[in-house]
Amino acid sequence: MKYKVIISDRAVSSLRRIVKSLKKISLIGGEDVRAALLQRIKRLSVNPTAESRKANFEKLEGEYRSIVVLGDYRIYFKIEDGRVIVLDIIMDKDGSKKI
Repeated sequence: MKYKVIISDRAVSSLRRIVKSLKKISLIGGEDVRAALLQRIKRLSVNPTAESRKANFEKLEGEYRSIVVLGDYRIYFKIEDGRVIVLDIIMDKDGSKKI
């Protein structure tokens, strides 16, 4: 089954913020991270549960999951009715790893 992938405004803003921050350090590094995150989001359409884990949002109903990309970034998403909704993209807590 192929899932339709929807990227929330919040996730788009997070992606832009992460890439902008990284480009201050390395233009190529920022583009590499952007490409890796977008590629992983595209792959969610094929098998969203592969390499992902359930996210623990006790107060919210539904199947929430997350996946790590490049060791420093986590994509949070929800699976519902044949769709994958990308909710947010988070950088590791200190963001200090060099590219």
